[in-house]
Amino acid sequence: MDIKSFYKESMINKLLLINVAIYLVLTIVRVVMALMEYDAIFDIFSSSYLSLPAEPKRLIMRFWTPITYMFVHYDFWHIFGNMLWLFFMGKIFVENFNNKQALGLYLMGGLGGALLFTLFYNLIPAFHHVRAISTCVGASAAVMAIVIALCMARPNMEVRIFGILPVTLKWLGIIYVVFDVVQISGSNSGGHIAHLGGALVGFLFAMMIRRGKDITAWLNSIIDKVVSIWPSRPGKASTKTKMHISYINTEYTEHSARNMSDSDFNQQKADDQKRIDEILDKISKSGYNNLTKEEKEFLFKMSRK
Repeated sequence: MDIKSFYKESMINKLLLINVAIYLVLTIVRVVMALMEYDAIFDIFSSSYLSLPAEPKRLIMRFWTPITYMFVHYDFWHIFGNMLWLFFMGKIFVENFNNKQALGLYLMGGLGGALLFTLFYNLIPAFHHVRAISTCVGASAAVMAIVIALCMARPNMEVRIFGILPVTLKWLGIIYVVFDVVQISGSNSGGHIAHLGGALVGFLFAMMIRRGKDITAWLNSIIDKVVSIWPSRPGKASTKTKMHISYINTEYTEHSARNMSDSDFNQQKADDQKRIDEILDKISKSGYNNLTKEEKEFLFKMSRK
């Protein structure tokens, strides 16, 4: 597998598939274990080795759980709600940003949720008595990062909840965050705290993007290197030369192929960037749905890497 094929299709679809596949596998194993009257053993295994523990000593011994917890769900409605948000908001996120940022933000949002969950249960006195038995699972923090990043970056964009209720993203984000804040003292304190950790990561992503900096770049660089190590698929020509990876918009590649002069090539890049800025400014003022078909196609084509 090469980097280009890894990022070719929507990363949101890949994340959906991974979450659903893991849920189905764990559910099937749980059913089989229950039929053998070993379901208690499976629950202990899942809680101990896949869930994120609040207890520092357990967390150090199970250092992989800050990753595994964001792909594990405890029942159908848990995964259904998370994947529904990821599907609708994730699709819009990729249209406005790109696949690499979607993956990086998902993972960083999950890690941000894990960090805040752990800090709260170890620093806030109200949680000390339950710290030893508290764990966290679910993609909520990871999804929250994508949702809040989109709400911050495109606050005036209007979406329709379930295709019916119109709402601007800024209000959707505010409602989402306020709901988690007021629920911290409820029965799922850890989950709502993790949500807020993901929200903080999403907020930071949007703020830094405005300054021209991408906080997911370092993580995606690591992922690029890992994926590039994988062997090519059978039937594809392989090379023995060192792999060189670049992310260049196809517009620029086509211009270069036409043997444009350096000055013309640079001018085209500048014109395209100006066009992108104009479209993004239009989105911030009137929403993505008010773009023309040509503007949507241009923005999508330029965001592909």
